[in-house]
Amino acid sequence: MPRPSDATKAAIKNAVDIVKLVGDYGLSLHRAGSRYKAACPWHDDRHPSLEVNPDRQTFKCWVCNIGGDVFEFVQRMDRVEFPEALRTLAERAGVALDDPGAAKRAEGPSRADLGAVLAWAEGLFEKALEKDASARAYVGGRGLTAETARRFRLGYAPDESGWLFEEARRKGYSKDLLEKAGLATSAEDSPGRAHARFRGRLIFPIHDERGRPVGFGGRILAEAERAASSRGFRVAKYVNSPETALFQKRRLLYAADLARAACREAGWVAVMEGYTDVMAAHQVGLQNVVATLGTAFGDEHVPLLRRLADRACLVYDGDEAGQSAAERALEIFLGHELDVRVLSLPSGLDPCDFLLSEGADAFRTLAAEALDPLAFVLDRARARFDLDSIDGARQASEWVLGVLARVPPATPGSAQDVALKKALDKLAFALRLPVGSLQKRLKALRPAARRKGEPKGAVPAGGTAAGPGAAPEASPADLLRAMDAVDRELAAVVVGQPDLVASLVIRVPPSLIRDDVARMILDAAYEIHGRGESPACETLRDELEDPGARAVVEYLNNLQEGLERPELHPLDVVQFPIGTWTDRLEGVLALFAERERLSRLQDLKQALDETDKQAEPDAYRALQLEYRRLLTQRAGTSNKKNARPDPTYRA
Repeated sequence: MPRPSDATKAAIKNAVDIVKLVGDYGLSLHRAGSRYKAACPWHDDRHPSLEVNPDRQTFKCWVCNIGGDVFEFVQRMDRVEFPEALRTLAERAGVALDDPGAAKRAEGPSRADLGAVLAWAEGLFEKALEKDASARAYVGGRGLTAETARRFRLGYAPDESGWLFEEARRKGYSKDLLEKAGLATSAEDSPGRAHARFRGRLIFPIHDERGRPVGFGGRILAEAERAASSRGFRVAKYVNSPETALFQKRRLLYAADLARAACREAGWVAVMEGYTDVMAAHQVGLQNVVATLGTAFGDEHVPLLRRLADRACLVYDGDEAGQSAAERALEIFLGHELDVRVLSLPSGLDPCDFLLSEGADAFRTLAAEALDPLAFVLDRARARFDLDSIDGARQASEWVLGVLARVPPATPGSAQDVALKKALDKLAFALRLPVGSLQKRLKALRPAARRKGEPKGAVPAGGTAAGPGAAPEASPADLLRAMDAVDRELAAVVVGQPDLVASLVIRVPPSLIRDDVARMILDAAYEIHGRGESPACETLRDELEDPGARAVVEYLNNLQEGLERPELHPLDVVQFPIGTWTDRLEGVLALFAERERLSRLQDLKQALDETDKQAEPDAYRALQLEYRRLLTQRAGTSNKKNARPDPTYRA
């Protein structure tokens, strides 16, 4: 962003009433002479000590000595830097900022036009819900009250093809504007025609931090789903607005506008996965709750959460989903200065059901005991591996270190570096393994080419470096050829038969996948499966951000649709036997297990080399016995008649 002129900053300050600004952030103001007072949001203030001066357009707390103008206030309240505070206030004031990209964007409708049509649509959907008994019955069936529906501006989109367009015509809105706002979509087979994006769906408006609608989420209702099925169509359970000038789902949190004050007061924010989870929480009096918009918790969400609180509790409704989520949370926990906790609710209950049946206090009790991600992952490791055996401890360490290896290396002495060292100390203590050997293994698992979250200038897994002389972008076939044979077949099974993902989740942790692209594909498939959806090709592709991973999914899908019996040719690489998808799954799982056995044997061999036989005879003996046991197990497995090892596979 170009540096704003003093005149621009002055125009913004003059146009923004600081008294109204402070009040809009939820602070209760009362007049004290020519000024206003409020409880300071930055310390435990029982006697209002924050003073707002409307004449000077300034604020100051006389206890903690924090003060400044409207820019400083927004920076502190939103926890953002000056450029973002400037944008927020310029938009509020209606003052245009110098923007090199403005001319290019001016070709389409303005942000104001998009905002106006979205606000109109929100009201339209809301009125439609009031008139539709079946949609209201669904809301009531979820245990949500009419008051909660009004608070969240719930709506309904009738299952009528022309309803939205007729209403828009009366208002003077064009089909093109509806498309640009994400309310309609062009028909691929008929370029001149448009279809309403939301039909027969309960509508959840999605607002920005100032409470303005920027997009919608739609949940299909049973009657519309049956009607679509009778016409031979399968419809997605949930549909979100597409990416628009106003709506970028990874830069938004559902209900952040409603949760802001409660998060600041509580000092923490709960992050859930579903719209109704958040609504139920607010309904029972737990208002420091938001949700991601159908995406996994990621780096982009950190600054959004930091604006709300310093601690985030990620809430999941099952062990299976929680396990994958904890791996991602551990990366965030170590890669950013944010206190992250993970809470997995009792089996069989989603957050909505739990909150409505048990209440806010029961949830707060569980949240207070939520584990940091490393402790959560270690708990899962204890349930999954026998930590009393050397082999089990090694497997667990490999699994956890695989997650840690995806965290970009931190600057020595930084908070992230200290957090990583503490994590390794905890891991070493829990597994009774030398911290030095864990550090060496972590270094080995972290080759520069495979780091997740590479520094600026690095080449993404499926992309290219920018600038003259950059290498040409790798084709999907090239990316597949570069994969380990096992990783490649796992990706093929995920794309070719999404129903088998449930069998992979408990047997193949993404952290043990060696190839970046294959790991992204499995990670995304597990995330979709954890939400209760099928990771079919289109859903899987939309979940992925990396262009290379998206291209590989499309390539595999097209390749498999064109073959009567799926296989991996025309790739000039190892061929897996043609058979049913179940056969292929069992075959690749056998190879995956063999690969992990070889890896563990290599680890044990390294540990034997590093252990002094004379100084530590018991430890050396235990390692030796475990090494021989694994060799025997491997020999027995390879001799089984039903084993199908690939003769060309090498670890």
